[in-house]
Amino acid sequence: MPAPTGYIDDYAGVFSDSSKSDMESLCSEVHDKTRAQIFVVTVKSLDGASVDQFANDLFHHWKIGEKKTDRGVLLLFAIQDHKYRYEVGYGLEGILNDAKVGDMGRAMVPDLRAGNYDAAATLGLHSVAQVIADDSKVELTGLEATDSSAVDENQQAPPPADDTPISSESSTGKLILALLPFGFGLAFFGFVAWVIIRSRHGTGTSVGGWSSGGDSSSSDSDSSSSDSFSGGDGGDSGGGGASGSW
Repeated sequence: MPAPTGYIDDYAGVFSDSSKSDMESLCSEVHDKTRAQIFVVTVKSLDGASVDQFANDLFHHWKIGEKKTDRGVLLLFAIQDHKYRYEVGYGLEGILNDAKVGDMGRAMVPDLRAGNYDAAATLGLHSVAQVIADDSKVELTGLEATDSSAVDENQQAPPPADDTPISSESSTGKLILALLPFGFGLAFFGFVAWVIIRSRHGTGTSVGGWSSGGDSSSSDSDSSSSDSFSGGDGGDSGGGGASGSW
């Protein structure tokens, strides 16, 4: 296998561009926020090898995860062989044990049998990302965006609007009551802002480790460096995970 070009390496060519982009962004966010690496790989065929051995060899070859923590996961799909494999690094076996990733794999099977590889891989990736995020106590915007766009087909329709006319006096009174908290809040925050500005006299101050003034070149360089893909960082796997077929 060649060196990876990203977290999503679709050698079988079964993912749409949009799904591939969404999954790549989520994997990048997972690494940035939790220091864990998730790779999703498709191949056309295992060429006679077992899916367990293929995934384990690829995990070692790409050194998925960081060397000091071994927090890496490989999700492999062999399309023509109808096989999949979760390979889990040492550092994540405590939260992604064989039984848990086995359940995640079986949840993908209906989409895999239907040939909907975008949906199967997205489900498999999101399941792992959510466990890692919960363990690290972080929120992933890549998961929230998908959840917010999902439509619940079983959701009940909203109740019909009340057509009873509302008097102008009643509506005006309700509007005033609704705006009162907003007015008090605006006045309060305006007062706090005035106090802060007066205390600082326009000079840069350090709050919570972040400077309100000064040079931001170091943070800019960190941001630009995180945008470039560096591949695996020396992680290792002991063969933990789960395999299946469809």
